[in-house]
Amino acid sequence: MEHRSLFSRIFGNDKDTTPPETATSFEILDRYKSVFTRYNGKFEDDIDIRTCVDAIARNAAKMHPKHIRRTETKLEILNGNLYRLLSKKPNELQNAFQFYYQVVSELELYNNAYIYIQRDENFKVTGLYPLSYKTIKLYEYKDKLYIQFKFGNKKERFVSYNNCIHLTRFASDDGLFGGSTEPIIKTLSIKHVLDEGIVNAIKTTSAIKGVIKSTQAMLKPEDVKKMRDQFVEDFVEHGDKSGIGGLDATTTFTPINIDPKTADENQIKIYDNKVLGYFGVNENIIQSKYSEDEWNAFYESVLEPIGLQMSLEFSNKIFTPTERYFGNEIIFESNRLQYASNKTKIELLRYANNIMSINELREVFNLTPIDGGETILIDQNHTSTLEDIGGNNEEGN
Repeated sequence: MEHRSLFSRIFGNDKDTTPPETATSFEILDRYKSVFTRYNGKFEDDIDIRTCVDAIARNAAKMHPKHIRRTETKLEILNGNLYRLLSKKPNELQNAFQFYYQVVSELELYNNAYIYIQRDENFKVTGLYPLSYKTIKLYEYKDKLYIQFKFGNKKERFVSYNNCIHLTRFASDDGLFGGSTEPIIKTLSIKHVLDEGIVNAIKTTSAIKGVIKSTQAMLKPEDVKKMRDQFVEDFVEHGDKSGIGGLDATTTFTPINIDPKTADENQIKIYDNKVLGYFGVNENIIQSKYSEDEWNAFYESVLEPIGLQMSLEFSNKIFTPTERYFGNEIIFESNRLQYASNKTKIELLRYANNIMSINELREVFNLTPIDGGETILIDQNHTSTLEDIGGNNEEGN
């Protein structure tokens, strides 16, 4: 039986694995060899990093992708194959939530995230695959930008940059890649020292430390060592759990009190806050006990910029210039009102007539849509007011 690897399922055959001979290294502003190596450290295994990234990724993954066509006269919401791929199953291995969670996690961890756009012979999009690479190198070939991906299994792939959705975080000097992860690595290295200091302090204070003295005549060095080793074996390594030892009249034990110094709570808090600030979150967001104002601040400062970048990059890379000219876009949006307080939602019901449909109002209360729910309820008082305004505008014209 023939087995196909994930690599071949994404990229097809093994052609175009290396750059053509006529391809040249792409020169960027700050360095000639435009090689980017993803950090291979394990800082993503740090619990503080993981909780911050998870808080952002699981909320960003709930944004709704839409395929729209915007013209001067109208806006269409399209529900074709592209919409189903974006909103349900971007590839054969992941559902939409898993896909966007991984993409945003890559972005937050490494400040770069790449998505390969798989197309058929008719240039139709058939899949979107997030790429977890080892290194990449930029090339110029036939006046276009290309990327050579090198993966951990030593496989390579040479693809057009225009066929990869590229999301970045922070800014690098070259203007193309995301920023370096060096700042968070330095912060975590200091946090690691502080954490190790606490662990070592606990070990130090819990161990028996002191000096054993024998009242016998002068002992040979080997006898002193034997006496010490016997004490350690009896009372430290294999002793009972009572914490009480016994010595005869020829031996005395003088304990040494050690008070190891560790970082205080304020010092530890400083570096915890550095990690939170790096990701733009706070403890209430991470622990899901945020207020309405805290959620709105988190949405506007963290989630909305991600959604905007995804909207632009998905639109630019998925659609051809002609399709974009005719108004095709991919947008990512989130119903922020779902996270509003009950007071705000109730106030919304009082004033949402004429602008929101029944299903949009039901969505605010986390209710499922109903048949005929696209109807907008018209308040006659509001209608009269709007007609008056319209009449005044006509007179003014």
